[in-house]
Amino acid sequence: MSGVGKQRIAASLGKQQALEISELLLDGAIEDARDWPGPVVIAPASAADVNWAKTLLPDAVVIPQHGDTLGSRIQYVDRQIRRQGGQHILIIGSDAPALTPAMLAMAAEGLQTHDVIVIPARDGGVTLMGSAKDWPDLSELPWESSRLAEALRATCTRHDLSISTLPESYDIDTRDDLLFARDDLAADPRSTRQKIVGWINHSRVLQGRISVIIPVLNDLPALDSLIMQLVSMREGVDEVIVVDGGRDPECGRLCELRGVHYVQSDPCRGQQLASGAEQSTGDILWFLHADSEPPADAPEQIRKHLQQGCNGGFFRFRFLGEPRWYKTLLQWAINLRVRIGTPYGDQGLFVRREAYAQSKGFELTPLFEEVRLVRELRRQPGSRGFHAMNTSIGVSPRRWERDGWLKRTVHNRYLALAFMLGVSPNKLVRQYRTSEQPD
Repeated sequence: MSGVGKQRIAASLGKQQALEISELLLDGAIEDARDWPGPVVIAPASAADVNWAKTLLPDAVVIPQHGDTLGSRIQYVDRQIRRQGGQHILIIGSDAPALTPAMLAMAAEGLQTHDVIVIPARDGGVTLMGSAKDWPDLSELPWESSRLAEALRATCTRHDLSISTLPESYDIDTRDDLLFARDDLAADPRSTRQKIVGWINHSRVLQGRISVIIPVLNDLPALDSLIMQLVSMREGVDEVIVVDGGRDPECGRLCELRGVHYVQSDPCRGQQLASGAEQSTGDILWFLHADSEPPADAPEQIRKHLQQGCNGGFFRFRFLGEPRWYKTLLQWAINLRVRIGTPYGDQGLFVRREAYAQSKGFELTPLFEEVRLVRELRRQPGSRGFHAMNTSIGVSPRRWERDGWLKRTVHNRYLALAFMLGVSPNKLVRQYRTSEQPD
């Protein structure tokens, strides 16, 4: 059956790439349908698609879907097939490239001894469902959820239908599913599967894996909070690397508990960032301070920003905590300054791996380590630049509150001016009093 659309994958790939892969996946289903020894039914999403569906496989019967939910649409098509004499019916989507003719034959054979056949998906859904009898009511099942396979089996059991569950497979709903399919289908001899693998290898799918790199020094409570935020980001972060400049055993234990990579380093933020980048595997490098608070949809926003042809970027600056007029004024001044000046690390810098590799990377200094990198990224040819997104990242105001808002701001500007005049960051860090970057 041809589905209504790939909405989940479109959210991370964009509509054009989602359309391209949907067409390839459909070609894969049609490739197998041509070799199927029995009758084939194509079920387009609506009656308006009937003429198009007839061109996919001229010998196939075309029955458009009808109903408000996926369950009711499946049930409608199933009933129409039975009215035309069909008895043992296998239902698959157009997004399950791992299904093979052997698996379909096994499912068909299973309907000789069972009322229902199910191939569950690894995300809890269903990759294939078949029945030798009328289905019970499917309209209220939790479609598009991780509870679907379990709910389908329970519904069939309540209606005294015997069930056979075949080995798990998968369909394509997310960017990670595509990465899994690339490896899984690499040795598949079917021509369309090789086209799918080729598309994945040459598309921006592989440019979407995000590695988060967090330099820390005595930041355990803030670090734990940030890690939990990153873990909760759906469709988001593929790898988190914590680079500990304090070599703190408690930090190592926390990282092990949360399932993130732990790296020890000297207490020099430039060195920490460079070490984290070197050990990362993602296609996008995202550098965060431990006490920052990125927006929940940050990974999606980063990918969209890079899809515009930029080689990197950063977030707008926003203070956490209660709003105050002086916070608002300072935020405005910082966001104005970075239009032409250098955004610092607390603004969540991110960069394509290839762009980072073409630069000289971070300076191995404890302050102003990102200045050279940002300048190089802004000058790189063949890119639309390195600039701010409209999305803001939360920045802790604790140092301004501790030192005084005016004093801290003036001190930070003094350090930046001294650096511009050639004073070594190794000298300036002694005056900074913390290991964090001035804003």
